[in-house]
Amino acid sequence: MKVAIVNSFYPPWRGGAETYVSSLATFLRSRGHAITVICSCDPLKPGIYNDTGIEINRLRLIGRLYGTPIPIGLRGSLEEIDADILHANFPSPYFAYNVSRIARLRKIPSVLTWHNDLPAVTLSAKLLIEIHDKLVLPRYIHGYRKIIATSPIYMSRSRILSQFPTMVTMIPNGVDCERFNPEVDATKVRRQLETDRKFVILFVGALTKWHRYKGLEILLQAIKIAGETDKRIMLVIVGDGELKPEFESLANTLNLTKRVVFVGDISDEQLPSYYGACDVLVLPSKDMSEGFGLTLLEANATGKPCIASNIGGIPSVIENDYNGILVPPNDPMSLAQAIISLAKDSEKCLRFGRNGRKFALLRDWREIASKTEQVYMQSLNAS
Repeated sequence: MKVAIVNSFYPPWRGGAETYVSSLATFLRSRGHAITVICSCDPLKPGIYNDTGIEINRLRLIGRLYGTPIPIGLRGSLEEIDADILHANFPSPYFAYNVSRIARLRKIPSVLTWHNDLPAVTLSAKLLIEIHDKLVLPRYIHGYRKIIATSPIYMSRSRILSQFPTMVTMIPNGVDCERFNPEVDATKVRRQLETDRKFVILFVGALTKWHRYKGLEILLQAIKIAGETDKRIMLVIVGDGELKPEFESLANTLNLTKRVVFVGDISDEQLPSYYGACDVLVLPSKDMSEGFGLTLLEANATGKPCIASNIGGIPSVIENDYNGILVPPNDPMSLAQAIISLAKDSEKCLRFGRNGRKFALLRDWREIASKTEQVYMQSLNAS
């Protein structure tokens, strides 16, 4: 099968959708399919690249609208590509619209993975969302044969997905359980970060305004509170973006400069060792913009417990008191108490981590790629 996967960006650009696309492409190729990815060029130059047998068509970027890249040549690439099926990813309205329209014109089946609803990060963004949802979305959404949701809870609560129950099928996000595993060597990272005798909290996420919903400021406030009870607590922040100076300033204001380490972006090869070096991953997301929380699955695969907000699709990943702890969103005190409870109970951390590994094994990318392949076949057979 020849599959064209379309997304805003592709690694080394870091994000949940980008990790999803690169992983899906890799494991579909391992199943014998020919895979092409069409995306915007950032952070590399425009051109055709080869990523271990996957063709990556990186298009020149001319601007952005509501964070969505607008590349040159998207329609032309979709019109010319030799593909049996087109697979788009949302939230990228420009890409989703064009894939649907071109698929209809070429009579090629198309599939859409809905990672999350558009986040209303500003008042103007909220207006754009209303225009999109009411006027633009109806013009292209029915062009898709199937919509993939990555969380059953998000599927039922999403303001968009709840409108199209017959079109939506649930396939959870996946994780490479060979790459992320409890035996990963984290010695070098621990030494670099000087984590001996520390209880290490890990946060992994982009520090951009489009990812403000990740709630890093809530976590910093919680670290301030928890640190007054347990002096061993430290926070390691993996990620970069234009909001990094703002978060660094907040850490300084809270007098956390000796307790918080900003490591910036790291390579995909290094990422498993950062999970291995932590005691618990925290995802303090604030609203329904969090459709899944891939970092939770990666941490669980590495045998680490998680603390996360009881919001969006997160409860589909974290079962309270099984593989982690769920806390109310936007509540630094509750988050701090959860951190302290795990810092005081190493046996609970180990138990949650073991359970997390079991949970992750059921969502290994080898299984998820197989289920996605089945959706492709259903879409082809319906044509």
